Amino acid sequence: MEPGSVENLCIVYRSRDFLVVNKHWDVRIDSKTWRETLTLQKQLRHRFPELADPDTYYGFRFCHQLDFSTSGALCVALNKAAAGSAYRCFKERRVTKAYLALAGRTSYACTAAPLATPSWGT
Repeated sequence: MEPGSVENLCIVYRSRDFLVVNKHWDVRIDSKTWRETLTLQKQLRHRFPELADPDTYYGFRFCHQLDFSTSGALCVALNKAAAGSAYRCFKERRVTKAYLALAGRTSYACTAAPLATPSWGT
């Protein structure tokens, strides 16, 4: 996987309520400091400026967190109702996160097709 840049944001799934992206390794999710040159927040704002919500602190409703050094799927709610629904799912432990550690060199390809249809609809 090439180093992160504002242009290389991989979209895993998109509906009218959610956007799932593949967060790059060594990229922060959000930041209000000028020192952060690259964040997922900046990638989203670059790719989808129309989805930024000025009523939120960071412009986007991140449903959960991934560590700075961790890459993987990250869910972004695109409206207040979807954010509430995702919050309840995490709170009630109806969401399962799985981590896979890879050692050595591997090739990686991103697909734009959704991995699965969500059970809560689109």
